[in-house]
Amino acid sequence: MTETEKRTRARRGTAPILLLDAARELFAEQGYHAATTRQIAERAGVSEDLIFRYYGTKSGLLTEAVLRPLMESVDDLALQWADVETLHNRSDEELISWFTVSLFRLIESNRTIGRAMAQILTEGPNDPEFEELRDKFSGLFEPLVASIDEQLTARGLRRTDPALQLRMMMIQIASVALFLPSTYRDVEVPGRDAVVKELTIAALNGLREHS
Repeated sequence: MTETEKRTRARRGTAPILLLDAARELFAEQGYHAATTRQIAERAGVSEDLIFRYYGTKSGLLTEAVLRPLMESVDDLALQWADVETLHNRSDEELISWFTVSLFRLIESNRTIGRAMAQILTEGPNDPEFEELRDKFSGLFEPLVASIDEQLTARGLRRTDPALQLRMMMIQIASVALFLPSTYRDVEVPGRDAVVKELTIAALNGLREHS
């Protein structure tokens, strides 16, 4: 099928969505640098020119395809976490379990975005585009840090460095959600409940003081 024939498959007005989906897939599969705008356009079935019309640059497409939806999802999680009336009534285990399952579901339902972000963060380029992206990604954690610190303090849990503890918890949960299924062959992957239970136990053991 020629590129022209592929383009005819895209209905009018659907190009932005098709480009975002194609960009996420290719960034997840190949990384940001290896995935070209031509490949993205071909997978989307639209003209390459539309990438620059809608998103300005390849990095603009990256922001809209990967970073913005991730930021919006984490912002939603932060709003839920800020509902202290609900959280204060939970036990330590219920609190950590709620946080774990919320983030696990977020990543599980957005695996393509998560894998794309993982590719980008491990590529390690030093150009200004990526420095700005890293700054924005780092900012994802800030809305949660104060609330995490408050909860740890109120419960007498270990809080040597809440910002570090939050990052490590989120990275662990996200990594398990993204990569655990790939570690199983010829056996059934444990269900979400079993995985969340183990993650919760690990987090609680790390947060409780040990003599």
